[in-house]
Amino acid sequence: MVIIVLGIEREQEINRELAMYRPTLLVVEDNVINREILCNILEGHFNVITASNGLEGLNFLREQYRDISVVILDINMPVMNGYEFIEIVKEDTNLSKVPIVVTTVHSSINEEIRCLDMGVFDFIAKPYIPKLILTRLNNIIRLLENEKMVVDSTTDALTGVKNRKGYYEDIGKYSQLPDGNDRTLGIVYLDINGLKTVNEEVDHTAGDLLIKSVAATTKQIFYDGEIYRLGGDEFVVLSFDENESSLDKKVMKLKNCWTETISASVGMALAMGFRNIETEVAKAEKNMHEDKSRFYEEQADHTKVYRRILNTDMLRLANALTEYLPGGFLAFRTDTGELIHYNRDIVELLGYRSQNEMRQLTQNNIKNVVHADDYNLLRAGVNVVNNRSHSYNTVELRLTMKNGNLKLVKMGIRAVNTVTFGEMAYVFLTLMDWRC
Repeated sequence: MVIIVLGIEREQEINRELAMYRPTLLVVEDNVINREILCNILEGHFNVITASNGLEGLNFLREQYRDISVVILDINMPVMNGYEFIEIVKEDTNLSKVPIVVTTVHSSINEEIRCLDMGVFDFIAKPYIPKLILTRLNNIIRLLENEKMVVDSTTDALTGVKNRKGYYEDIGKYSQLPDGNDRTLGIVYLDINGLKTVNEEVDHTAGDLLIKSVAATTKQIFYDGEIYRLGGDEFVVLSFDENESSLDKKVMKLKNCWTETISASVGMALAMGFRNIETEVAKAEKNMHEDKSRFYEEQADHTKVYRRILNTDMLRLANALTEYLPGGFLAFRTDTGELIHYNRDIVELLGYRSQNEMRQLTQNNIKNVVHADDYNLLRAGVNVVNNRSHSYNTVELRLTMKNGNLKLVKMGIRAVNTVTFGEMAYVFLTLMDWRC
């Protein structure tokens, strides 16, 4: 008795394992009897999902299109009929990859013609003949699997263009054609800009989107050429029957499609046939690297301009804000002593008529503002903050006025590390003794 139970459990386990490897079919049929007949025919060979109308079937397909091998579809249904279902599916890139088989009656020739025009893969006639149905479905699935194996071996899964293997296969195939060495061939080499930065600073999903966008844009311009993804961010385009002028126009059109976030460096070359194809591809790659150098130079220039504008705006903002701070305020670089900013109260405190006058007479340096004997006190106060003993420190020292007199002040010091100015110290002043 125990052996029998174990045998049943093992059989159930085997059935479950087998079910994992069975193709999944979606049956969309509103007629209960027809649906049950189909299920009885199919369930011993496939995993079957059923839907009672087009809308329900569409929802199932959207959720599980990766797992569904074939859709078996009735045309005349409530809520959403078969034609409406097909129209929606064929507009969706993912859903349209799943073949649709329509159930028909023998007299519905017009219906079949309309379905074929809409992209339906095959038909199952009513009344159902089990062996014919199973044979047709298995043939469809086997055919699509074989096509997928061929496509997957030479196609880049992310972008849909051919991969390096497809590139070498095509080179061999084209070179064997009778006119293979007589046709001019435009070669374009692309390397995506900024992919490493996007991967590191955003994520690889954003990087994949950048790769797909560059590939899609390239396909729009070279729609009649062959595009290959040779590596992570490198593509080659082979465009037949080009001359230098036409190839240059296409490359310029491609470059005009780039944006600040989606672009690639581009190099091109013109070859006569496939005899010296690798030499010309290397030439296009060299030209691409020159374009890449120009890209980085422009990026550097843009960064400098951006930082200069940003720094100017920030200093202008700081100037506006610090004018309303009570007491004196100044900021200086801790390595050179260069004054970055100070407000009107500092100027008046030291007896200068204007910021320009103070800037000229002090040579815009904190060393000429703090009395020479007290400068080391200031440095010590900054060091205390830098060593993180305190986030804020205070020192008392003397400032030199325009007329040579001294002012005793208390300085509150805060140190920060900036990209633009390096180590900086912010200083807030409180007057201690007007009689110094």
